[in-house]
Amino acid sequence: MLSLQINKNQFSDLLNLNYGVFLPLKNFVNEKNFKNILIKKKIGNKFFPIPIFFGVKKNDFEKIKNKDEIKITYKKKLIAIVQIKSIFKVDHKIYGKKIFGKNFRKHSYYIKFKKENYAFLDFKYIKIKKKNLNDKNFVSPKQFKKKFKIGNNNKTNLAGFHTRNVPHTAHQWIHKLLIEKYSKILIQPLIGQYKKNEYLDEIIKKTNLIAIRTYPKKKAFYIPYLSYPRYGGPLEAALHAIVRKNYGCTHFWVGRDHAGYKNFYSKYASQNFCKKNQKKLGISIVAQNEPFFCSACKSIVNKKCQDKNCRNAKIIKISGTKIRNLIKRNKPVPEYLMKKEISTVLNKKAII
Repeated sequence: MLSLQINKNQFSDLLNLNYGVFLPLKNFVNEKNFKNILIKKKIGNKFFPIPIFFGVKKNDFEKIKNKDEIKITYKKKLIAIVQIKSIFKVDHKIYGKKIFGKNFRKHSYYIKFKKENYAFLDFKYIKIKKKNLNDKNFVSPKQFKKKFKIGNNNKTNLAGFHTRNVPHTAHQWIHKLLIEKYSKILIQPLIGQYKKNEYLDEIIKKTNLIAIRTYPKKKAFYIPYLSYPRYGGPLEAALHAIVRKNYGCTHFWVGRDHAGYKNFYSKYASQNFCKKNQKKLGISIVAQNEPFFCSACKSIVNKKCQDKNCRNAKIIKISGTKIRNLIKRNKPVPEYLMKKEISTVLNKKAII
């Protein structure tokens, strides 16, 4: 039987689908569902913003196009035996325009998408090797909710916070706000970065755990979100909200340029889209102005200070890009940008 070796992104999608992270989506999309999600933002009669697909490159397509059954392997381990129901194609340009807008050809993930997805598979499982369908970073929604007694009869609010970054002072301001307003927070950094000039997965895990330890016990939880960035702006922000709902969150913070990429999306586009579709998402969206550092009162705020002496103070933007550039040049990171206990573990080797 032919074996098809999948990549890290496909493995994480397969894992998330099998353990309910992407509900209501349970399987990779078929051709009908792919198009319905692109055009109507629906899977069946339920809202779903981005298709989760199983694509193959052209050389793999040529190998499997006449096969009924194949083995799916990852890192030389058997993951599943599947029966191919259909192999279909989708116009790359339609996908790009619907997800990334009119300038889609310049988007980094569209370039990756076009290169890696010549055709798409719709299949059903004959056998799943559960022992090999796991990862040290993965915690399923069921495991998380059981361990921390989240959801069901527990009516305690839980706010979800998504990041693909090392926590800076603006992030920690948000963390504290969410704990104060909603009692508890789930900090769930994305593990699966592939783009250059981003932090390594291990560094993202380590630094977010450092931040967690500074908050009151039993108020802040940490588990990774094993996936990868699509840089899909509003639509990906909506997917992130659905994921957190499945993990038991009652509220979800959507950032100013959540899941953004360069200037592809307008300011607060992700917040506006998620707020507009809040009922369909089934989770309360928390959307506020981005925090900044006020050099007059020397504190993090997200609106003009109330003190009249501070109103004309110079606003200093807290930028992850600015921090990474300092690290790459071996320059110290000011504490108003990042707490020392976090910045001291960073160096040039922390960045891809």
